[in-house]
Amino acid sequence: MRSYRLLLAVGIVLASFQACDIVDDPTPPGPGSSGGPSQDFSILVDSSGYDPDLPAPTRKVLLEDITGHRCNNCPRAARIAQGLKDDLYGEDLVLVGVHAGGFAAPYEPIGDGFYDTDHRTAAGITYQQNFQVFFFPAGLVSRKPFEESTVVSEGSWSAAVADIIGGPSSFELRIDSIAIEEGLITTVVRLHLAEQVDGDFNLVVYLVEDEVIDWQLDSEASPPDVPDYHHRHMLRANLNDTWGTNVINTSASGGRVITTTISNYSLDPTWNVDHLYVVAYVYDVDTDEVLQAEERKFQP
Repeated sequence: MRSYRLLLAVGIVLASFQACDIVDDPTPPGPGSSGGPSQDFSILVDSSGYDPDLPAPTRKVLLEDITGHRCNNCPRAARIAQGLKDDLYGEDLVLVGVHAGGFAAPYEPIGDGFYDTDHRTAAGITYQQNFQVFFFPAGLVSRKPFEESTVVSEGSWSAAVADIIGGPSSFELRIDSIAIEEGLITTVVRLHLAEQVDGDFNLVVYLVEDEVIDWQLDSEASPPDVPDYHHRHMLRANLNDTWGTNVINTSASGGRVITTTISNYSLDPTWNVDHLYVVAYVYDVDTDEVLQAEERKFQP
């Protein structure tokens, strides 16, 4: 079952990292903010032979940055995450910006062109509330507890990532293809098992957009209200629902390949197709921990 973890010593964390105020957000995203509805949405799972030429898999890390356009310290956190990827880990660190919480809601009055856009998704709000992310900036580092908390302040992201990245993994993920035609996206994800695994494991597939230009409050900018801020790695949609698809139930033998096809998901016409990419990850249903992640950009 999914765990609900309590935050300890929130006041100490806030003082140490100068986070934004603690804010919950009971307001759901507005119509269309999580993308268009899926059309002919389907998931096909099968198994076939394992590729013996694959190298032994190593663990990639998923860093989900829980953020919002009215969180004044969140841009600093985003720069920390990007620095870890650019300077240290490259493709072994997968970044996703999840807009959720009170700082992510559109700012009244709507229609004045000032923080009007709703970048939240229903799944992102569920994650923020499920993992009890009530202070910002904060993130989930492969949803693995670090120093007894699944919710990790940005000052600890480097240590939390270093603690698990590059270790041995039972899973190899590959995004075989991404096709977009007439506003519909289809993607194929393959999960290779390097050895026998026991337990229940789900596969989640995100659609992410990079370089979304919009308003952002940034305490390190002057003036702090930035109308053309570059939002990186923004979660746009869950292509196979909030908690994904069960791909291993109880156990599975080594050498198995599980192929998941998600067909004809309808894209929001406001999204920039040239900046879209797919993120896939597999996690342990009992612990929530993400055990492998992968990303692939759409290339027309």
